[in-house]
Amino acid sequence: MPRTIRDLMPSDLEFQMFVLDELADVLIKQGADVLKLTIGVTELPMPHDVLARMVDKLSNPEFVRRVYPEGLPELREAIADFYNRRYGTNVSAANVIVNTGSSPIFRNIFQLLSGPEFEIMIPRPYYALYLCCARLAGAKATFYDIDLDTKRVDMDSFRRNFSPERTSLVVINSPGNPVGNVVTLDEMREMYEIVDHSAYVLNDEIYNNTMFYDKFCTPLAVFPQHRDITIVANSFSKGHRMYTKRVGFAILPEELQQNLRVIQQHTLLCTDPCYQYGMIAALDDEDSPEQLTRVYRSRAEYTTERLTGTGCEPIPAEGGFYAMLRCTEWNAAHGFESSKELARDILEEAHVAVVPGTDFGAPDDLRLAFCNARYTEGIDRLREYFTSSAVSRRARGTQRTRVTAGAEA
Repeated sequence: MPRTIRDLMPSDLEFQMFVLDELADVLIKQGADVLKLTIGVTELPMPHDVLARMVDKLSNPEFVRRVYPEGLPELREAIADFYNRRYGTNVSAANVIVNTGSSPIFRNIFQLLSGPEFEIMIPRPYYALYLCCARLAGAKATFYDIDLDTKRVDMDSFRRNFSPERTSLVVINSPGNPVGNVVTLDEMREMYEIVDHSAYVLNDEIYNNTMFYDKFCTPLAVFPQHRDITIVANSFSKGHRMYTKRVGFAILPEELQQNLRVIQQHTLLCTDPCYQYGMIAALDDEDSPEQLTRVYRSRAEYTTERLTGTGCEPIPAEGGFYAMLRCTEWNAAHGFESSKELARDILEEAHVAVVPGTDFGAPDDLRLAFCNARYTEGIDRLREYFTSSAVSRRARGTQRTRVTAGAEA
């Protein structure tokens, strides 16, 4: 029997981030004052110089016709120069490939480097994209854990689950989504030593310009002896404030760039050249990411200050766009089976949209995006919700209602 789409993509992979965001939109259309802490799309404006450069090229009839499946040559050169200047790497445009965001780059790399006979190793909690791309590649996803008490990599789980024979790719995400952890150089060094050139290591650096307390270091610079297995993925979506412009890139060994170029010649054709040209200006703009980092660090610290002791305990973020709340004991005490039910109740009762941890391999927990101008008000609403004596009564009533609705369906 032919394999069906239901076999390939089970319903439990549906991205609840978008489900909750859309449910929030329904309430907003009904007149409710809902604060969305769901998708990592910053509310801060696009840098003016970037926008001006895009608009200028949009009016040039010759420029808009430029097609480069692997990315605009000027942008690829600028990305290489930026990494060499900022981080002390030694890469060239031949190592760079551009796509419509980093997500399709992950999909293509997973399919290129893995398959049904291989395993892809990802951190847990994880960004949902990693698990989905592993499924698309037909590979088995294995996990190494991030200790949520210390925010450190559980090296025992890494050693236990890495296989020199079966693991074809290891993913490192730092700063991490959803935890906000930063993988230290000592941890990264140990991970590379365990891998020992038997697999590629894909470093998701999309939050590298939103470090709250430390400077970012890329393995391309600090581990030159591992350049032949190191892949870096990044994007202009986050610190550079251009989520919907969909321009991302990878820096990788030249032979992999050549393979991806062929894939993109057939499946991508091109990324908008005008948007790409604007990204060159973004690389020259240090002020915008620094301002965003200051704002989000303040919001992260406010989250920790206000929600500590409420029962859904925040993990203090070290960087990135998100705060994670640990709610296992709170759910058990208040009658919620998982964070899916909890997130919906918060939306209905507190009018705050958050993301269930089921998206990230943390089924009892929640993720909050810092991306709302009224973020602190959202945190105050959550504090009131978590400390309200009426929550347990609501939870029991909600649970009965949903069980009945499920039985009728």
